[in-house]
Amino acid sequence: MMAIKSKFFYGWIILAVGFLVMAVMGACVFYSFGIFLKPITADLGASRGEATVAYSIMMVLHGLFSPLIAIVISKFGTRKPMILGLTLATIGLALMSTATQLWHLYFFYGILIGSGVALGHFLPVSTMVTFWFTRKRPLAIGILMAGVGIGTLIIAPIIARLISSLGWRTTWLVLAGIVFMLAVVPSAIFARNKPEDMGLLSDGDQATMAQDSSSAETLSSIAALNWEIKPALKTVAIWMITVINSANVFCMMMMNNHQVAHLTDMGFPPLIAASTLGFLGGTSAVGRLAGGALGQRINPRYLMAIAFMLEAISLSIFLNAHTTTAVYTYVLLFGFGAGAIVVLHITMIGNYYGSKSYAFLASTVMVITTIVGASSPVLGGYIYDAVQSYTIPFTICIGASVIGGICALLAKPPNHKASSR
Repeated sequence: MMAIKSKFFYGWIILAVGFLVMAVMGACVFYSFGIFLKPITADLGASRGEATVAYSIMMVLHGLFSPLIAIVISKFGTRKPMILGLTLATIGLALMSTATQLWHLYFFYGILIGSGVALGHFLPVSTMVTFWFTRKRPLAIGILMAGVGIGTLIIAPIIARLISSLGWRTTWLVLAGIVFMLAVVPSAIFARNKPEDMGLLSDGDQATMAQDSSSAETLSSIAALNWEIKPALKTVAIWMITVINSANVFCMMMMNNHQVAHLTDMGFPPLIAASTLGFLGGTSAVGRLAGGALGQRINPRYLMAIAFMLEAISLSIFLNAHTTTAVYTYVLLFGFGAGAIVVLHITMIGNYYGSKSYAFLASTVMVITTIVGASSPVLGGYIYDAVQSYTIPFTICIGASVIGGICALLAKPPNHKASSR
């Protein structure tokens, strides 16, 4: 009995480390740039389109490096890439405090931080959790990805206050310290690759799990099936999942980078505007937890279609939002929907194809997804620079949400038996 408990215990430690990494990296890297956007452009004399190129470089590197990172993970495990990547990100954040020209943003944020997040963020962390959890994978992934939202809920308002009191340069140094203490150090101490490396099994189990026939489609390949890479890439489902995630990331990156600037343009105080980004992270966390919990019982395809519908409705509200009530209605609906999709698409990859090819398939999805997502903030910035309005960029996001919902319904589980013939 004590042995079984210890297996469960260390799996939850792995999940806790992953949660911390996702929380601080999500808040300090992925969600923070939009809060810095207006102070940085004002100081450096750059346009919003020019400045957001740095964010897009980070996203592109994050995606393009993913197949290479998958190979690194297969050879060295997840712990070493995580530590190296998080350290690089820490250095990049610290160097942002010294930026005086646009190319500094592109190098420090785009290249250094981009390389760091590729090595140390989503792919190695989600792969590690996928190894440690099988039956409980949807819930574990939900908890893991909720870290991004919860971290943003807590840290985004703090960033706004720090910028107003200490300036944007010192604030980058504070974020570097947070990433080092709450991501680098715990990963170095506690991160482990696979439970088998410690003589354990996923979920802390010794026996083969039993599968409820009522959820056969929802849990269609967990543990029982492990696809080879080539047959998996020939299935329709993996490309539908790619379009689904691309649509969601496109919308998320647009709002992450331009939501705060749009609200301040409309007359909302900077702290209130930053707080909405924090609350967006909080509702996203709820959506991720809900997606993980419901994804164990309800077909993820249908849940994602509903989530995309919430996104489209929320963006329509935000286009014409002139009151705090309308803004927070958008925050509630968009955050919940986008957060649920983040978890459900990851869960579908693991459920449909198993853990054997997970890292490669997830990295393949990420290459395309992040390139699409990287175009979003730059597109929004340059359209704003041209017409002094975000109406066109946000309308494009509504269209992306509709496309994502349609593809969610089309992403049926692949036939493993047919692929083996």
